[in-house]
Amino acid sequence: MRKRSLALTCASVAAGLLLGPVPAAHAAVAPVLYGVGSGDHPGDGQVWLSASSDTAITSITAHLYAPGSAAGAPQITQVSDFTPDASTGFANTWRTTTPLRLADLGAYRVVVDLTDADGDTTTAQGTYEYELEGKLTDLQVAPRSPDYAHQDVTVTGGFTVTDPRTGGTTPAANAPVDMEISSEADGTATTGADGRFSYTYRVTDASISYVNAWLRLDDPFYQSRNNESVEVRAVQSDTRVTLDTAELDVKAGQAATVSGTAEVYVGGAWKRLAGATVDEIWSDEFGGVASRPVTDTDGRFTGKLTLPKSGTVEVQVRSGTYLKYAEPQKVKVYVAAKTSLTGFTATLDKYAVLTAKGRLHTGTSVPAGTDDKVELQYSADGKTGWKTMRTVTPGSSDPDSGAAFKGTFDASYKGYYRAHFKGGRNWQESYSSTVHATRTPTRITDGNASPEPVRKGRTITYRGKLQHYTSGTWKAYSGQQVKILFRPKGSSGWYDMGNATTHSDGTFSKGCTASKDGTWVAVLLYPNSTHLVGSGREDYVDVR
Repeated sequence: MRKRSLALTCASVAAGLLLGPVPAAHAAVAPVLYGVGSGDHPGDGQVWLSASSDTAITSITAHLYAPGSAAGAPQITQVSDFTPDASTGFANTWRTTTPLRLADLGAYRVVVDLTDADGDTTTAQGTYEYELEGKLTDLQVAPRSPDYAHQDVTVTGGFTVTDPRTGGTTPAANAPVDMEISSEADGTATTGADGRFSYTYRVTDASISYVNAWLRLDDPFYQSRNNESVEVRAVQSDTRVTLDTAELDVKAGQAATVSGTAEVYVGGAWKRLAGATVDEIWSDEFGGVASRPVTDTDGRFTGKLTLPKSGTVEVQVRSGTYLKYAEPQKVKVYVAAKTSLTGFTATLDKYAVLTAKGRLHTGTSVPAGTDDKVELQYSADGKTGWKTMRTVTPGSSDPDSGAAFKGTFDASYKGYYRAHFKGGRNWQESYSSTVHATRTPTRITDGNASPEPVRKGRTITYRGKLQHYTSGTWKAYSGQQVKILFRPKGSSGWYDMGNATTHSDGTFSKGCTASKDGTWVAVLLYPNSTHLVGSGREDYVDVR
């Protein structure tokens, strides 16, 4: 702890002169004592005082009484060899010329008798601090500009003590020293036998710091404040970040791992930066996400951020006592939104044309044109060999409720079907449920129109056998209506010539009147909902 003298200082002398009244020249006014004490150098053993009157003060006598003495106790000594003192820079101050060599240190009661030139007198009382004077010498701080590579600062200096009882000055040996450091925690050192001390601390604040040292003695003492504080200011070094990648792909809800290496420029070279905080920040007008990893001994850092959507993460070393902010490095993070395909159906018509449809859900926004595609896929067993049969574009709709899609293509008589959304950097891949679609194939064998050739007006009979493929083999398909069609020579259209019903063995026949040359064929044109259209051989008949 520091101790300030209660004795009169130069500043207090000045204050007394400025605040005290100055008597008018014609008024009979007694002298006024403003203050008495040991001044700024109590080790000298001199008595200082400040006083004034309406005329010149001609006599000053100070009577000193032992510390703690009662009123009426005899004086220890008295002094009257006061001489004006101009060293303070103020008028009306005096000091004694002969040092006091008293037996004990302490606060002496002082009674001062003042007389001015016209005989007015005043007796006033004060306190005289008789104490040791501590002096700080050679206060040094190294380095005064600490940087990232040199963060510890060492304070050195020495203290001497002047004793007014003897007038001698000696080193302040084995004495505590209070280290006063602004912007940092204070500390304590101890002087050696030579009065020297050393104290080391680490600078942790980037602002200017002022360092001073204060002696702490058990005896009454005073340390002059004339010693100057030493300024310490940390130097901030340039930093930089090197990212492991400039782009990342993650799924919605999955954390993006942003990593890299941090460096600091010290000693004319870039060096790995250990123990530094790295700011990784993504933000938009609605908020932000941040990660603040700390670098390891190799300057490596890894942070994780869960972004609500695609965006750019800015990465830079956080500034501090020794570190500057640098231009942030950027990582583009693509967040693939969840998607789904719902309501998928696949139906096969009688001509083996498959119609597939469903809805694509992409959350809150619609994929870009290159991504807004749905693949309609086929597999024979529903497990392997999936093949894209057609690619379609969903219609315009709310992406949350789903955009409808639909597509048709020629298909096998049986198989498994699904919809596939490939997605992209902003959209996750998704599949619909798998649907099985099948119809039973049919065919007409032994199709024949006879006789050939035939005379005009005679009967032409078309015969054949209708079969359907069931249980892994072709079997007779009885009880079905087979339509007989005729296309005249030179025509592109077919004419309905009537129906024939298949027998139990699948056979059928139908006779028609021959009118002109042309082609005959039998077709199962209207099968039920489980069968496909089937047809026989086309047979050309010459009519004469």
